[in-house]
Amino acid sequence: MSEISGQRPDQAHTPGPRTVPFFGLFAQLSSFFLSHRIAGTPGTPEIEFAQMRIVAESQDIPFPYAFPVLTALYAASLMGEIHWPWLVAPIALHFLCNWYCLQTNHRFLAASPAPSDIDYWRRQFLFIGFCYSSVVASFAWFFWVPDNQVLQTYLLCVMALALIPMVLINSSYRPLMLVVMPPMVFALAARLLLYGDVTHSVFAVMLLMFSVLVVRIATQTNSSVVEAIRLKEDKDALIDELYRAKRDSDMARAKAEDANRAKSQFLANMSHELRTPLNAIIGFSEVMSTELLGKHTVANYRDYAEDIHRSGQHLLGLINDVLDLSRIEAGRVAISEETVTIQGLAEDSRRILDIRAQAQKIEITEDIPPHLPPVLADGRTLRQIWINILTNAIKFSPTHSTVHLYAHIDEAGDLHFGVQDEGPGIPEGEIDKVLEAFTQGASGIAQPGTGSGLGLAIVRGLMEAHGGRFDLISRPGEGTRANCVLPAWRLGAVDPGDRRRHSA
Repeated sequence: MSEISGQRPDQAHTPGPRTVPFFGLFAQLSSFFLSHRIAGTPGTPEIEFAQMRIVAESQDIPFPYAFPVLTALYAASLMGEIHWPWLVAPIALHFLCNWYCLQTNHRFLAASPAPSDIDYWRRQFLFIGFCYSSVVASFAWFFWVPDNQVLQTYLLCVMALALIPMVLINSSYRPLMLVVMPPMVFALAARLLLYGDVTHSVFAVMLLMFSVLVVRIATQTNSSVVEAIRLKEDKDALIDELYRAKRDSDMARAKAEDANRAKSQFLANMSHELRTPLNAIIGFSEVMSTELLGKHTVANYRDYAEDIHRSGQHLLGLINDVLDLSRIEAGRVAISEETVTIQGLAEDSRRILDIRAQAQKIEITEDIPPHLPPVLADGRTLRQIWINILTNAIKFSPTHSTVHLYAHIDEAGDLHFGVQDEGPGIPEGEIDKVLEAFTQGASGIAQPGTGSGLGLAIVRGLMEAHGGRFDLISRPGEGTRANCVLPAWRLGAVDPGDRRRHSA
């Protein structure tokens, strides 16, 4: 039969007239049995194919014609006892069956059979197994030396030993094992019974009982093989599912990253387009509100100009926040390091917001030691951090309360600075929420118009860009502490090489 590679067996290798007619009924009965039950459990074509593959691979040995060669050597030792035609015939049949078995195994291993091909391959394996076993069983007649009990006993022992590897090789596929055993067992039992004495008859009965025990053991082995195949199928299915999940996750992440880049690009472009005319609005409204070019004929015009100027400044601040957040999310925050003092930045921020605090009748106090070492950082971004957390504290503090600025160095050498207010506080479940962009806690939602929810997200991003961290410590009714931490290596005199190493 010709070799195939990947073609369906029912298309390229249909049995046709090559199937032995008298074996057809047996194969059909076996197929019916196998299609319903394998080793006592429901079978599937995939499991049967896996069992066939185990059998085929177990016969892929370095010297595939070892058994026929051993048979030929044994036959050669009988040249003086048996006529040569009786010796040549079984050897030729043995080589032919061995060749056909190897060809069938190679075709099966090279093919990718579909479930609909199970009947064809089942017939092939059972047919070759039956023929091979029948040829070996025929040795009990072809190699039988009359009136020589020593050679007779030797032949029976050799055939019994040959039965063991044949059963072991085919035990992974129980139906094939059930086809291989009977010809050899019946041949051996028949020869023993033909002696006609009690001793050989007992040996024949023992052989049959031993065969039943072997079938029982082989059945248990086959059950273990089937279970192992099913576990492997489950493992493969799980691996495929994990692979698909990872692939879907990677695709979703890539889409999210693309969407985030598109969003950042859109915000950057839109903010630029808004800032250009907004700067003109702010500038001209300031000129009109200060009456730089002359007094208004209608006094209300100056108030209108002041409202326009304040609204423009508010909108510009919001646009700047959006731009800062876009740069932070894109990882494009540029840190221009310089030596600054945390005391000076805190004082600058306090002066900027002092008027707003006085308007809300809020007192700002400080607890910042004057001897704190200078900080190696971006002065502009640290000032923005101070302004954001101080603005947030003033915004949510009640009237006649106190906002406290602090800074100190802990035992590890890290610099802590921040703001403590006496506001309503934040529930523990909302702390992570208020640190996200465009989100506010319950207090912010209850006070519409108090901000865009970007300030704390920007603070956290700028602190991380400096190698530090930002923490919110709060409890309802006890106020909120906005705590910023700069690593120790940013304090005092820093070696340039050490600075580059930590910045990388």
